[in-house]
Amino acid sequence: MISAGLVFCRLDGSPLRPQGVLVELRRRAAELGLPRIGVHDLRHTAATIMISSRVPLAVVSKTLRHSTLATTVNLYGHLLPHAAAIGTALERADRKHATANPGGQSEKRAA
Repeated sequence: MISAGLVFCRLDGSPLRPQGVLVELRRRAAELGLPRIGVHDLRHTAATIMISSRVPLAVVSKTLRHSTLATTVNLYGHLLPHAAAIGTALERADRKHATANPGGQSEKRAA
């Protein structure tokens, strides 16, 4: 089932508890050695990835549900001159991950 506008939901489309999402996000980030981040940081990450992938700003703005394109430019316009470098860094990270994890198999957690 597809949820109506939910970013995080159960398989049946019902919402997850926000605190549970945050706890899981932080647990997984710690497992990967990533900095402690919040759920809203994922929004900024998504915007950065879209911009670095040269997604048109109008599409980025609509995806983020900004009321105006100016809002998107005000928040993320500083990334535009660096989009190619960010894209290259993300591609490099993808290649490094693929090399470290051949076959795309995710690591199994110990029970």
